Amino acid sequence: MSSKTLFTTFILSLILFSCSSTKIMSDYDESVNFKNYKTYNFSSETDKLPIDDIVKSRLINSISSNLDNKGFVQSDNPDFLVDLDVKTKNKRDYSNTNVNVSTTFGKRWRFRTGVGKTFSKEINYTEGTLLINIIDNKKKQLIWKGSGTDVVKDKNLNSSVISEAINKILSSFPPR
Repeated sequence: MSSKTLFTTFILSLILFSCSSTKIMSDYDESVNFKNYKTYNFSSETDKLPIDDIVKSRLINSISSNLDNKGFVQSDNPDFLVDLDVKTKNKRDYSNTNVNVSTTFGKRWRFRTGVGKTFSKEINYTEGTLLINIIDNKKKQLIWKGSGTDVVKDKNLNSSVISEAINKILSSFPPR
């Protein structure tokens, strides 16, 4: 699987929030007054993400929609920049299954015998993280960050699922 396909798959699978296994985290600079921020745009680094244009467009549209709904306005001279990044990590886990068969002999004196076997299966998977960073455009300083981490799966997801994921990640932006 090429790295571009892997990142695309990662972004798509990251957005599977229905399983509730996605870990959402956020943090921000407490000294910042977020009421001073009214306009936004995307960093030039967002265009360089190693994902295909369809997924990138869905991500950008979902983030824009979320920010627009919160009263922010996209601008060529923004107060803050939205910067996206993706990280992946190969992981390994093991699944064990026990199979036991036993029987009892005799009516008066009971004798029990049985056999058991444990089967182990190695599970290799990729864990991916989508990072959304909010950067003060004048100071060029990180003021808020949010992320979602999940297992990469081969699934096709539509815009509404991507939008739901972005909304969960951005639910704490701006901080209250």
